[in-house]
Amino acid sequence: MRVLTCLLYEHDLWIVLLAALMCLTGSIVAVTLFRRTLAESGTARFHWCFLSAVTAGAATWATHFIAMLGYKSGVPIDLDGPLTIASALIAVGGIAIGLLLATAKDRAFSVVIGGGAIGLSIAAMHYVGMFAYRAEGIVEWRPIYVIASLFVAAGLTMALIYRLRRSRPADRLVPTAMLVIAIVGLHFTGMAAFSVAPIPGVSAGADSEAFTAVALAIAMVALLIVGTGISTYLLESRTQSESRDQLAHIAMHDALTGLANRHSFSLTLESECGKLERYGRPFALLMLDLDRFKPVNDTLGHPVGDLVLQRVANRLRQAVREGDMVARIGGDEFAIVAFGIADAEQASALAARVVEIMSRPFIVGGSVAELGASLGIALAPDHGGESEQLVQHADVALYSAKRAGKDRFCLFETEMMDAMQRRRFLEVDLRRACMRDEFEVFYQPVIDSKTGIVTGAEALLRWHCEGRGDVSPAEFIPIAEELGLVSRIGANVLQQACHDATTWPEELDVAVNVSPVQLLDPRLPQIVAQALLDSGLRSDRLELEITETALLGDDEAALRTLNHLRDLGVRISLDDFGTGYSSLSYLHRFPISRIKIDRSFIRKLPEDPGSASIVRAIAQLGESLDMKVTAEGIETSEQLSFIAEHGCDHVQGFLISRPIRVGDFLALVKARTASIAA
Repeated sequence: MRVLTCLLYEHDLWIVLLAALMCLTGSIVAVTLFRRTLAESGTARFHWCFLSAVTAGAATWATHFIAMLGYKSGVPIDLDGPLTIASALIAVGGIAIGLLLATAKDRAFSVVIGGGAIGLSIAAMHYVGMFAYRAEGIVEWRPIYVIASLFVAAGLTMALIYRLRRSRPADRLVPTAMLVIAIVGLHFTGMAAFSVAPIPGVSAGADSEAFTAVALAIAMVALLIVGTGISTYLLESRTQSESRDQLAHIAMHDALTGLANRHSFSLTLESECGKLERYGRPFALLMLDLDRFKPVNDTLGHPVGDLVLQRVANRLRQAVREGDMVARIGGDEFAIVAFGIADAEQASALAARVVEIMSRPFIVGGSVAELGASLGIALAPDHGGESEQLVQHADVALYSAKRAGKDRFCLFETEMMDAMQRRRFLEVDLRRACMRDEFEVFYQPVIDSKTGIVTGAEALLRWHCEGRGDVSPAEFIPIAEELGLVSRIGANVLQQACHDATTWPEELDVAVNVSPVQLLDPRLPQIVAQALLDSGLRSDRLELEITETALLGDDEAALRTLNHLRDLGVRISLDDFGTGYSSLSYLHRFPISRIKIDRSFIRKLPEDPGSASIVRAIAQLGESLDMKVTAEGIETSEQLSFIAEHGCDHVQGFLISRPIRVGDFLALVKARTASIAA
């Protein structure tokens, strides 16, 4: 009752209301800053502790002095300046020490010692401030209320620290109420312990108007301090929020193109699969791979390649519909998640638009880059409902598009999985065959078109796979090139062919095919020289066959390699002439001694006028350039007669012989030689 009587009848209620507003505002800010201090670590904890202590100390001190100025003492009042300042410093310093103690790992220590220190520092501030309150009258103190005020302050601040350490950041109401009650309860319980009686004939009342003005001034200064504290907190929180948003953007986007990255793509795909399962919402997944991008990096440089990728990203954003997701998931690999697409017609229209846009030239820094794009499409739920399954099916369709000639798209079909499965098994078998050396070298005879005498043979690789039977070179050679096995296989074929040729008559030559991968290997001249040395074969008896496509990449490197081979005495022939670019500059620049006409022209002889004209032109070209000309794929006597009549030097084909083992080849040579001699 004494506390309520003191509040209601011994205070100016308007000034008390001002103190209450100051206390509530300061407590809200203080609790926020207290929580931040307890959550921080390292040097940041000390910074937040200082800000919290200044803000909370200023608010508490202002509440105390405003309410104290509202006390109706009935006697003249004076304030001791040094003690008043000391009370403010006690509040700030005590709260700072208490907060630091409250950050201890031991919860009991932090609550009892840290929380208690905060409450007792507030109490110390109150009573030092009361000693600075000089009343010219008879002052009386009631010890019971002094002790009670200490328990109120310390107990509630202990509960406050306990609550802050356990509760979530959203819990603000209860901690704020605890701090408000601790400050208000301490003050008015402490004021209930204080009373002053005027000295008869001496004392006069206090100047209430002056005290009101002072209270307002203190409130304004304290609010500025509290405002500074909350402004600092909000500014730092906004900075942190922006930093988190920036980090989240970096974590989910590709730095070069600004598109979503693989992680973001995976999360989106998982999310869409979940929506598909819950709501039946369909979508399409398009996997995209740039065509001919590697030559851009190799010829124009990686900086230009990066600029091209940025232009690619911009075009993809324009090609897709609004709201669709475009992601960069690899170097030149992209993915598109087209939301809401339910049928193949819509997906195909989108893919066709992407292919068309990507086929346009890119002009970057004065350079022109001719690219293209191949796409694979998988529809959900038609082709699967799980992210891994959809990605696999879209990749299979993409692989089919690239094998079909690039610059196109393919929609996933079940048969594609069967082909992919066969390919994977074939890769395993091919690696095993390479380790076990299961390949054989067969020889197809080459004869003089006029005399019919065998002049040599072309070495051809054959593979009989256990459980699979004979596998066509057209099927396993491209796979060997992709797996990086072709150089090893080619070196073994070269060694075997050179060794076998040493058992033949001296006038017979051997021709060995060289893949584009081998031709770009700078070690090829060394490998050829070693094969000749190991076998003892004369270099002029060895002919290496290359294709026009092998010269399309790094032609300077190819030229260096071919010149080294020519210096060894090895002859070079251009195989499948007429099916590639058939650039006459190849015949002029490269050390080529033989042209081999592709079988596609021979097959239509002699009935097709176009093929006949091409064959005659090539034969005349070879004669004028002093190059030998060989016709492949001779299967009929009419074809042989036409070829012999129009100047081709040598022929080979099924009419003469299929590819055969070395022993059968030697027998054929003997039999044919004897027949011609007879």
